[in-house]
Amino acid sequence: MSSHSDSELKEYPYTELTQTRFDFKAKAKRKFSGNSSLKSFKKYYVKKSKSLSINQRRLLTAAQTNNTEMVQKLLELDVDPNTADIQCRSALHWAVSRDYSDVVRLLLDHGADPNQQDIVGNTPLHLAACTSNLRIITTLLNAGANVRSLDMEGRNPLQLAESKLQILRHSWRSGTIEMIQLRTQLQQIIDIMISLWKHKEAVKWGHHRENVDDLELMKHSIKYGEEVDDQMTKLLTELQEFKI
Repeated sequence: MSSHSDSELKEYPYTELTQTRFDFKAKAKRKFSGNSSLKSFKKYYVKKSKSLSINQRRLLTAAQTNNTEMVQKLLELDVDPNTADIQCRSALHWAVSRDYSDVVRLLLDHGADPNQQDIVGNTPLHLAACTSNLRIITTLLNAGANVRSLDMEGRNPLQLAESKLQILRHSWRSGTIEMIQLRTQLQQIIDIMISLWKHKEAVKWGHHRENVDDLELMKHSIKYGEEVDDQMTKLLTELQEFKI
């Protein structure tokens, strides 16, 4: 197994996921505002932070830095795979958000909960939908991730994919994204839909869809030029008909 490197510790570009991180504390405060004061809110974090053992802290750090060897070692020492930080972000949340597939698999193999929610309601699958990592999305679904789970804004992972598509279409129309990048991200969204469709026990497909053939065809026929806007509109319609 590989361990972390300096290149993996670089800052990620601004995305919907990083925006979620910027708004994290504000949303968490809103969650407490109805039944708790800011003072109680701060006490909660202090108490949560102090409750973690040294090895639990090490597990979180290892998951954040793709140190698979350390994750393996700590899990074999029976460190809780569902260990979470002061904002309820588990080791699995961190590994998913940073696209560390091997760490994700290790944690799930040792009993990490794929439906654990952070303080704003995000499950690992919500974060995987933001990063569009098909391998991780499929791994989470196979581990029992619930596609119906809602975050604090009332969105399930599929709705996040729809939101991403809306952003891509706006970026294309405003000329702020290159065709190569657009095509890659559109294919990732289609992959998410295909992966979800294959889990028929979790979703209900639109009335006209009986298999993934049309989606596969669409994935490989994304055209350059003006026609891509029509294809995005069609794909958006398909997403909206994909019912959880």
